[in-house]
Amino acid sequence: MGSHHIIEPNDIHRLHLNLVSPIYDFYHHRLKSDNSVKSREETKRYILSAHFTAFEDQIAAAEFLYMNDYFESLVDLLDSNSYHQEITDLYHIILKRKKTPLKEHDLGELKTLSFDHPSLHCLHLFLLAYAHYDIKNYAGMDNYTEDIQEAMLSLREPLFHYYMKLRFDEMTFHHYWKNNQVILAKKFAYKYINAGLAPRKQLTMHHNLALCHVFDDYDSSMYYAKATLDIAKKHNFEESIRMINNQTIPFIASFHRRTENITTDDPVEKAHLAIANGNTEEAIRSLNSLKVLTPFQESYLGLAKRDLGPLKHAKDRFINDHRDLFFAQLPEFYMKRLMNAL
Repeated sequence: MGSHHIIEPNDIHRLHLNLVSPIYDFYHHRLKSDNSVKSREETKRYILSAHFTAFEDQIAAAEFLYMNDYFESLVDLLDSNSYHQEITDLYHIILKRKKTPLKEHDLGELKTLSFDHPSLHCLHLFLLAYAHYDIKNYAGMDNYTEDIQEAMLSLREPLFHYYMKLRFDEMTFHHYWKNNQVILAKKFAYKYINAGLAPRKQLTMHHNLALCHVFDDYDSSMYYAKATLDIAKKHNFEESIRMINNQTIPFIASFHRRTENITTDDPVEKAHLAIANGNTEEAIRSLNSLKVLTPFQESYLGLAKRDLGPLKHAKDRFINDHRDLFFAQLPEFYMKRLMNAL
């Protein structure tokens, strides 16, 4: 109860957030008396029953539905043909990304687009950053940080601004995480988690925290992995349950060589598990059967073969191809493990 203050702009932002949508007013009022889940549901019903014509109201409605995981409702709203075409076009790209990560050609097409409206311009910049994330060019995300911050100063509607701020916090988390500045990354993760998020976004950030802790603390890493699993089970996110059980938990367990009662159906993590259990020949056969190895898989193969070459190459790929300084530690840890075993 009384969580309305979460969406309120601070005194500085309040000066330019002077175009308050009826959606913000409704949601803000509901949060004063109801819990966040009920408030979200009632606001969704309000949006779907109302007819908004103002551009700021329409984009606030679309962003509310998207950020609270009401994807089907958002599709219905966009397909009603009552929304401005630019809003419809941009959110269709955002929704498509939920099913299929953006690729190089998508990034190229996104770069050809431009939007005059400040809210669409801000969202477009985030999409460009997300495209770099999807193609695992993490350094490319940083190119948009200053532009996004500047664009956010031009926003006028407080609810849309609130969600853009959440998007920025999430993006900043990834920036610090991939640059291996884990303490700063965790601060933004905790801030994001405490912002009244929908279940899927809570799940994603808890999962990220599980991986953030993987190299330094088995117990913390497994704690967040199991918290992620609890969220997935509570909300029947079947695909997430499979991923956590077959990839995340076995990855953590295998890295720390604490594999008792750990099983997986994922062939790559099964190989990782086999290495941790000393069954290197089985792992080598499995990994050699893959046509193209990711840096993770190359790290596993180098460890299994006790060969520093693939491990060094995997580290170079993490750093130079993806600018992922955090997971570049994986082959580094495995190199140290091999050297210490000599």
